Amino acid sequence: MSFRDGAGSARSSLLLAGQNQALQLALSGAPLAQVLDLLVQTAETQSDGSFLGSILLLDEDGKHLRHGAAPSLPAAYNEAIDGIAIGPGVGSCGTAAHFGHAIVVTDIETDPLWAAFKDLALAHGLRACWSTPFLSKDGSVLGTLALYYRKPRGPSENDRETVKLIGSTAGLVVENARLYEKLQDLNKRARLAADAGGLGFFTWEIASDTVTWQNDRPYALFGIDPSEGPINASRFVEEFLHPDDREAFARSVAGAVEGRTAFHFEGRIHRKSDGGLRRVEFKGQVDEAPGHKGLRVVGITADVTQGREAATQRTA
Repeated sequence: MSFRDGAGSARSSLLLAGQNQALQLALSGAPLAQVLDLLVQTAETQSDGSFLGSILLLDEDGKHLRHGAAPSLPAAYNEAIDGIAIGPGVGSCGTAAHFGHAIVVTDIETDPLWAAFKDLALAHGLRACWSTPFLSKDGSVLGTLALYYRKPRGPSENDRETVKLIGSTAGLVVENARLYEKLQDLNKRARLAADAGGLGFFTWEIASDTVTWQNDRPYALFGIDPSEGPINASRFVEEFLHPDDREAFARSVAGAVEGRTAFHFEGRIHRKSDGGLRRVEFKGQVDEAPGHKGLRVVGITADVTQGREAATQRTA
């Protein structure tokens, strides 16, 4: 094996190590900016200083590029290009994001794509730029990975290998981060709507009798302090459910589990905070819990005492 082959193998190993570190960081819940910084620094470290890396993210509007990571580029330059609109003739990154393919500019001073931005780039010693869009699983552009050079030139084979690996990783972590952000927003809105409607969200893993409450409403419903944590089904039956309703509860659970269908139960409980008798309703669906944990019920619960009393008075 030649020295060049050995150096290439070591370089590839270090790139893979940096990629794995970035993925682990993303899985741990680290901020996206921190993960992207690590990816760019990994690429730069293996370049021996031949280029400066930059990641720009396509905004939700699909029309502008926002700063993602560029730890070695001048801060003034990063601020100046943050928010640029994509389009033909918008430097390397704006053009790459617009057309969805790589753009290589070997001389910023003379290339027409940089006509509107060359003074900015040259003022910071940036003479060439190769930008490659990275994509989501459905093929849409998520952002760009750019390599800037301090002299007119194009990318080397090593640079191309680096961009291929780092770009695919950037696409993965950005897409996952955006998906997680959307899920968080949906969960937040669901909790707000549930709270406003007096509903409690719960998940009950039947085999382990483990209950999770997705909002705080059930604490008020059962009259317990949040420091106690969610109550499981066993405690619900033994400490809260009216004795005369326990058999009906057991039948409802058994029927839902057997048919793996909707779960519905309405019964009386003694609220712990004041001992008051309240009528509560549970509605949910039986399905498979993730992680091979058996069946679970995902559903809602609400205090229906007033509604039932009003209905009784109307029919009296």
